[in-house]
Amino acid sequence: MITIDFIKSNSKPHPVSGGKQTVIHNEKYVFSIVGGRQGLYGDFETDFEIAIIDPTNREFITKLFFDGLYDDIVGYASVEEVERVANLLFKENFQVK
Repeated sequence: MITIDFIKSNSKPHPVSGGKQTVIHNEKYVFSIVGGRQGLYGDFETDFEIAIIDPTNREFITKLFFDGLYDDIVGYASVEEVERVANLLFKENFQVK
């Protein structure tokens, strides 16, 4: 089971000046969890910006997992939402970048 503690402990500095990022992936999905700096939609403590990407063509597919979403990302996702999505996407055989 993927927990928020696992996500936080595997974070790396966000590539754009500050903040944090954890990327979990396998052959089907790339799940990006970011936050903690201005311009990102989450503080990486209690809420997070998340996106789901198809690794074969690098296109955002977040909308396929969230009814009514009209954007490529979900901003200010709760801890519970991040854990729910992570465990929906990754039952086994995943890696962290």
